[in-house]
Amino acid sequence: MECEPPSLFFISFSFSFSFADRSVFLFDAFILTRSIYKDIIVPLARAWSHPNIFQVLRPHLCVFASHAFPQVYQWTTFGITSLLERLWAHQLPILEAGNKPRHEVVELCSVLERTLAYAHTGNARVLASKLMRPLWLVQSLLEQGLPTFAPSVRMTSSISNPIAISAADWPTSDNLNVPAIASKRSQVLTYGNDHFEASRSCQVWSSLLIADCYTPLQAYKASFHIELSINKLSPHVFLQYSTQERHCIVIALVALRSYIADVKTLVATAIKKECSSNGKDTDMDVDDMSPNRDKERLRSLQKWLACKHPLGYKDKAYEHLLRCVVVDPNDFSDGLTNSSKEKLSVQDFAVRICAMTRVESPTSIAAPLILTAPSTTIFRIAYARMLKYAPANSPAAAEKCIQRAYIIATNNLQIQHIPWHASNPGGRGRSSRKAVHNSWVNLGRSSVLDPATSTIGPNGSRPLDMAAEAAKKAQASDARAPWAVESITLQSLPGFFARDCPPDEFSLDNIECSGDTMLTEIYEWVFANFNREKPIHKIALLAGIYFSHMLPDIFYDLKDKPSPNQMLGEWSATSAVRNMAWKPNKGTRKGSTWRPQFIAMVPAYIISVYERESPLRDYFSKKKAFPSSWNAKNSAKGIGSFNLVRMGLAKARSNRIFKGGVPLTDWILLTNEELAAKHRELMGLLQDRQYGPFKIAVSFFGLDKAVELGATTGTYTNHPAMSSIALKKRPAFDSDSEVEIVEEVPCKRQRH
Repeated sequence: MECEPPSLFFISFSFSFSFADRSVFLFDAFILTRSIYKDIIVPLARAWSHPNIFQVLRPHLCVFASHAFPQVYQWTTFGITSLLERLWAHQLPILEAGNKPRHEVVELCSVLERTLAYAHTGNARVLASKLMRPLWLVQSLLEQGLPTFAPSVRMTSSISNPIAISAADWPTSDNLNVPAIASKRSQVLTYGNDHFEASRSCQVWSSLLIADCYTPLQAYKASFHIELSINKLSPHVFLQYSTQERHCIVIALVALRSYIADVKTLVATAIKKECSSNGKDTDMDVDDMSPNRDKERLRSLQKWLACKHPLGYKDKAYEHLLRCVVVDPNDFSDGLTNSSKEKLSVQDFAVRICAMTRVESPTSIAAPLILTAPSTTIFRIAYARMLKYAPANSPAAAEKCIQRAYIIATNNLQIQHIPWHASNPGGRGRSSRKAVHNSWVNLGRSSVLDPATSTIGPNGSRPLDMAAEAAKKAQASDARAPWAVESITLQSLPGFFARDCPPDEFSLDNIECSGDTMLTEIYEWVFANFNREKPIHKIALLAGIYFSHMLPDIFYDLKDKPSPNQMLGEWSATSAVRNMAWKPNKGTRKGSTWRPQFIAMVPAYIISVYERESPLRDYFSKKKAFPSSWNAKNSAKGIGSFNLVRMGLAKARSNRIFKGGVPLTDWILLTNEELAAKHRELMGLLQDRQYGPFKIAVSFFGLDKAVELGATTGTYTNHPAMSSIALKKRPAFDSDSEVEIVEEVPCKRQRH
């Protein structure tokens, strides 16, 4: 290409044409100035030369000579460059004094630099949308070509603090206040990716009483996150705890998220190094499906790194980790290598973190923490920050509070296994305490093994996929492992129901609120305040699990409806409803076959009705009725007061119960004494591993339906004696194939 004069080089232009008070964006790209002149300027000038049009445009035209470039950029970006200069002048004394600027200042500086870069390049990729969009910069730059800041960004004419934004107004990416940042790319481009991911020397806040250390820039974002959690506590998370506890839990989450990232780095670095020992390329693009073991390990590593909870069991995380860490596939059946041959509890994990990262007299860093990793420093920062919210009456009480925060956060992040130190092969000398990628310890001590997860078949043969079976076995034996109702039978439910976490299906994700604010508020409150220690919450969850196994038989036949005379009085009405047969909806089964939504919606309904502090009861106290959207959504699924009475969790007072009735008038809740008795009954049945699941079904659905459910689905073992009672009425067939109900008369034994 022939060299062009400066005015004909690539220049970024953004054109907009205003007509009839409408701004139409035409294009924003790199175009040759000669093409702009020929294809745009000349045709426009020809059109504008018309006398009527030119007279209107003339007062608004400004023609620049060729020497106006590049000064025109300085003129148009004067506001941004002036703000940057004033910001630097304000921060220079702070830096010279050896202090660090606030995170908000660093990010605002990066935002201004990106705005300046857009002015020079016209390339929208320089805009950090997660941070700049909430600050109004993305829309204003793309649509108007001029930066406009949101009211939360405050600007002053004085040189002291020329631009600022409070931590409470800082844009975040989720309910846990993860801060949106714009400076990462600048740091990577300026200092390299190693600088961002690895470490740099820094001075941690002197107020934290921590000496000089090596802190990666990953810690920059984590410490920023901690600051935001202190100044901007989200109103949607961990609502069942006090404000002080919520602060500690969110800070613990920040530290543990950093720890998970470091564990991923530890494993990925070691696996890639092992796989490259034979000189092959370690690029993560492993689409080649050859049987090479190194490529299989890298492929499994790639899948493991993509898991949402890499230290848990969901999305086959354990299986992927096992496939990439264990070199010999014949060792898959042994699971992850465990040098200690034992398990820890989640409390042991929290105690070790606190002991190694406390401000005063910490112990030496050892497994499961990683000595040189960023998370170790972040744990120290987190501990010091949590001390501000822990009880101040005694150090022991404060540390207990911090340990509890780590336990709750660990459960929330589904951390089930953690790196451990290697065994001492020689058996002599001091054993290593360094966390390694090929030694792990599980955080669940209880062993609850479902027969369906056995790794040896009936004939004693080895399973075809030992890694998958080992993952199932590890999950079944972990008392803290997540579990799903659809992957177990009701016969094995007692062991799983005792776990620390509810089933995967009990989630707000399985409920569609369709944008209804009232529904959203009710359901969010339920899941935020769910407490397994409360009897009604346990009963509700158990009822939802059993109710889901009845699908689609959750309605009734109109011909079975009792007469009004049978519904006189509370006892008669309740008995009549409880004795009605469970039938499918003859009209349609739409929405009544997907089990996960019932495991979420049924407990949510029961908890909302019983808890006086729930938004549903608050609405009822004002309107003397439930919201229409709430009634419509639940009644369509067969969830409501009628089936609540039917399952023995409420009492009917009149035949208006068939149409829902007036809440707490046509039907009432169980008293506290009745509820406590129901809880004792159900929890006692859960202790009976043989026939307890069947008897719970009898308690909820009656004997006939419980026997039918067990016989048709095989989800639990029917009690022989109780089943025989239900089968006293049995069909007998005559020669005409007509069905006759014959009452079976029990035979009396003769006395000898």
